[in-house]
Amino acid sequence: MDYIEKDFTCDLICDTMNIDEALNILNMKKRIQQAKKMHPYPIYHTEKSGWFTVVDDITSASGKKKIRRCSEESLWDALSKWYIDNDAKSITFEQLYEKWLNWKATPNNHENILRLQKSWQAYYLNEPLSKALLKKQVAGITTFDLRMWAESLMKKHLPDKKKFSRMFTIVNQCMEFAADEDIAIIPENLWTKARKKLNKSLIVPKPLASDDSQVFTDDERRQIKIMVHEDMERYKKQPTSAGLQILFLFETGLRMGECCGLKWSDIKGNQLYVCRQATNEGVKEKTKTMTSCREIPLTREAQHILDEVRKYNDEHGYHAEWIFQSGNPNYDNRLSYHAAERKLRKLCARLDTVKKSPHKCRKTCISTLLDNPGINNRTVQRFAGHQDISTTYRYYNFERKSKEEQAVAIDKALAL
Repeated sequence: MDYIEKDFTCDLICDTMNIDEALNILNMKKRIQQAKKMHPYPIYHTEKSGWFTVVDDITSASGKKKIRRCSEESLWDALSKWYIDNDAKSITFEQLYEKWLNWKATPNNHENILRLQKSWQAYYLNEPLSKALLKKQVAGITTFDLRMWAESLMKKHLPDKKKFSRMFTIVNQCMEFAADEDIAIIPENLWTKARKKLNKSLIVPKPLASDDSQVFTDDERRQIKIMVHEDMERYKKQPTSAGLQILFLFETGLRMGECCGLKWSDIKGNQLYVCRQATNEGVKEKTKTMTSCREIPLTREAQHILDEVRKYNDEHGYHAEWIFQSGNPNYDNRLSYHAAERKLRKLCARLDTVKKSPHKCRKTCISTLLDNPGINNRTVQRFAGHQDISTTYRYYNFERKSKEEQAVAIDKALAL
């Protein structure tokens, strides 16, 4: 505060005005000075109309808005409110995205933020069809703007339902954020209206995945087990427990991250407690969802595999807390997240079958349990760690028999 302001404050206080009132007047004077720097248009005065001017307003058809007051002081007060208090309403969509992403980021959703950033790069920042939208002020975006933009993207990228969600989750959540009553950049989320008017025929139905691309047959599982043990004998100079990890996935239906994060302390008797997940980037002391934190029984085969893993770890001098280990300190001596995937790709090639990821071991396990009439489907749901049983049915229920076996079963079922 300079000496002029100090003297002014003292004079105000001397005139029986308290400090808060004095500071409010000082703040008002500063706001008016700031508004004078921001206002590019002349101020007019007539006896009939009083004091008036115009400001830029993208929500107006003319692009301008007239502000009129009875005194010059009250006019500048109104202008300070327009430029300073309403500054957020001039934010562009690109600026809104940055603001929303910073608000959304938390220590526990790093992977989700990375997925959103990839979608932003692919469908917004590096997409020529989105450049106009990104530079447009959010308050000036209309339902028609959003609809035309979205349909142009859909015609170019031909999304199925999953891809549609990846493309437009950002605009939906950004608009919802901007419409929040505490943010109030816009009065409502216009994307919800625009979405209802989209041409739904531009969403391409995703072909139904073939069963043999999603699960392994019993015969393939048996052959994989044989090859894993043969390879452990054959490649002793290049040791890895990735093959044993694949066999363990078949018995437990774990997600890859859950399996990489397993510790020996997670085993209590014949029960396995699933409570964390790990990737090459690190370990999270939580599972994918709340229902993914679960306790599952270990089959006799799973217990036998763990005995083999213990022996393998001892032979190679691995004494860390993890079940599946390696000598790589970059992963805290955990087995690489991608080791099982690389191993399974080679095994599928030798089987001359469709190449499948380790997640298909999980699908095979859960689908096998669903096929068994002696196991309640709710038990399978809890075993899989699914919150909704419809997820278990929709994404994990596949035919594991070969086409020949299916033909025999159909013939038997329809026989009179």
